[in-house]
Amino acid sequence: SVPPAPFVVAIGSTNPAKVKAVEAVLSRAFPQARVEPVSVPSGVSDQPLSAEETARGARTRARAALAAIPGARFGIGLEGGVDFPKEGDSCDVVNCCAVASADGSVYIAWGVRFPLPPAVGKRLRSGEELGPIMDELSGISESAKSLGAVGFFSNGLLTRDVMWESAVICALMPLFHPDLYNTSPK
Repeated sequence: SVPPAPFVVAIGSTNPAKVKAVEAVLSRAFPQARVEPVSVPSGVSDQPLSAEETARGARTRARAALAAIPGARFGIGLEGGVDFPKEGDSCDVVNCCAVASADGSVYIAWGVRFPLPPAVGKRLRSGEELGPIMDELSGISESAKSLGAVGFFSNGLLTRDVMWESAVICALMPLFHPDLYNTSPK
């Protein structure tokens, strides 16, 4: 049998944890794929404050990554944010992955969702960003590139790159089964 032809997948981030997650998934799903990280704008605030804004950022990054790398088969956008499901300072971290294909289809999936302490939610509501808050709490500079909130609050049981892997896998499902996911672009 002839091995599948190599192809490029663009990822709209240069964050090491996000790139590592995409590379880990693609090495199993599409071993012939080569991942090309590219810095692209999210089109949303630096700290998305809703699930809707987080998904919009992931879609924008996926489309921009695909457009930025000529010949890429698809683009992947990963966006993390927080969501305030009710009044007050309780909020959850949300993670969204979008996959944009050349035909204009964009598929999204969500990663883990977990609660943040109310004191962190209060700081986020007042305009601070999660990254610097987590740097302060963890004592690690640029913790979003390694440990992140999930690594800190899970005592290292769940790492940021592994957290992203399930969202990437789920966003790729329509590419694994295009005959079953013949829906209009989202």
